[in-house]
Amino acid sequence: MTSRAELRRDAPATALPPAQAAPSSDELRLAMLNGQNRVIELLARGAPAALSLARVAELVEQMVDGALCAILMLDNGNEHLDCVAAPSLVAAREALSRLPVRPADGPHGAVVARGEPVVIADLLSDTLWPGWRRSAMAQGLRALWAVPVLGPDGEVVGVIALHFRAPYLPSAADLRHVDALCPLTGVVIAGERRAREVRSAEERFDSLAANLPGVIYQRVVRPDGSIRYTYISEGVRDLFGVSPQEILHNPQALFDRHGPEYRETFRQNLLAASRELKLWDVEAQMVTRDGQEKWTHAIARPRRQPDGTVVWDGIVLDATRLKQANFELAAANRAKSEFLANVSHELRTPLNAIIGFSEIILGEMFGPLGSGRYRDYLSDIRDSGNHLLGVINDILDLSKIEAGRMQVIEQPVELAPTIDTILRMVEERAKANRIAIEVALPGKPPCVLADERLVKQILINLMSNAVKFTPAGGRITVGAALQADGGIAISVADTGIGIPAEDLPMVCSPFWQIDRGLNRKFEGTGLGLSLCKRMAELHGGRLELQSELGKGTTVTLHLPKGRVLDDPSTL
Repeated sequence: MTSRAELRRDAPATALPPAQAAPSSDELRLAMLNGQNRVIELLARGAPAALSLARVAELVEQMVDGALCAILMLDNGNEHLDCVAAPSLVAAREALSRLPVRPADGPHGAVVARGEPVVIADLLSDTLWPGWRRSAMAQGLRALWAVPVLGPDGEVVGVIALHFRAPYLPSAADLRHVDALCPLTGVVIAGERRAREVRSAEERFDSLAANLPGVIYQRVVRPDGSIRYTYISEGVRDLFGVSPQEILHNPQALFDRHGPEYRETFRQNLLAASRELKLWDVEAQMVTRDGQEKWTHAIARPRRQPDGTVVWDGIVLDATRLKQANFELAAANRAKSEFLANVSHELRTPLNAIIGFSEIILGEMFGPLGSGRYRDYLSDIRDSGNHLLGVINDILDLSKIEAGRMQVIEQPVELAPTIDTILRMVEERAKANRIAIEVALPGKPPCVLADERLVKQILINLMSNAVKFTPAGGRITVGAALQADGGIAISVADTGIGIPAEDLPMVCSPFWQIDRGLNRKFEGTGLGLSLCKRMAELHGGRLELQSELGKGTTVTLHLPKGRVLDDPSTL
């Protein structure tokens, strides 16, 4: 930083008037002390920064003979200087505002950019800023002395600029006076910058709160159980028909808008969540003052204060349209389930008759068929009927699960005999395709608490898929193993065609098929794995798929620890 002595040496020494008679040093010190005290009193009373800085500028003018003082503050973006006090330069205030903080644009900005004072003893000899010089001289000014003002953190926050109507070079006493006022000026400016930051943040928050389609709030729950709101946005008027002022005065104005069921448990649930500091994530019905029924979704996070008070910062969104859409979707699902149940019933009756009569004829109960072709046709009729009946049963099971009407009848299920039963069902087809089947079970396979029919259906679907998608000469392995968490994993692994990695997330979706073309090679409705997944979830378990295209697939049924029985007789 340039020293005061250097500034004096570099400044022109010609055309300067002789120093005028000045007050005594004691008088100046007393005036300085009184002036600083007045500024401090203004600060203590919370006076506007412009008033405090105007007093500083007047004090500077009192200390430095002939000075016309302007105090400039750096904006919060650190890009421009604005004039906040210039009691003797009223006409020049506009010219001293929005000054860019760039050394090339003028001396005031150069002070901030360089962090150094600037002294121009006579504008006629200045060549650095011709544009600024013309403007200043048009205001009747001939000299400038500007010094940086530092904030409490040591960063430049503003400028004290002394303008003169005649050539002027500051004296050593002038330097001391202005240096003495810089710290106080820095405190005032830094406080005003912080206040502007707060106001700007509040304006942004108010804009956000006003334009957000919902309600932002801050709620306080005291240790004695009392509840109040310290902030609630204007959106509450649109959503609940209650003004923010009413709620801030009495939160009951909002609580009265709660639906009956929510209202009964709201307070106890909120107090419990406040004790446990649990996330508040609640859907609730509301009734506005004009009788409109709405659904809201409230989310809030708690934080406990040292005095035990819990502060909730939250948001309430209008969930009415989403809730109505869910209601409509649920109604559509119920209608679909009822339709499928009725259609399935209507189809099952004739299908059972077709299958039953075809089996009677195949058994030649009432005499020989005659031509051998009839037996082939009847076999096709029976097999087609059984296939169609299986499809209908799958669709009906899926609709029952989706409607929440599938009953799980729990009983001890022994895995070894259950797997043997499934193997006998697919054995002939596997042999026909020259597919080897291996079984890998623990020495003493445990029992599981499950619905035997559903477990069998899961394993039948998994084994049927393995046989279907494994080419001749392949292998299928059925295994079961206890897991580290106490659960059990039952797996069916094949060396079949596998599934592309990009298709794995969709495999368990209803009606999804590996072979989706019109000329597809593999039959099926695409319901098998979807049903297996839903049935596993009904038992608190999950279905896991691992597959690699061209190498095979492993599907694993995971059942939790609570389903594994060490001693079934204790049930």
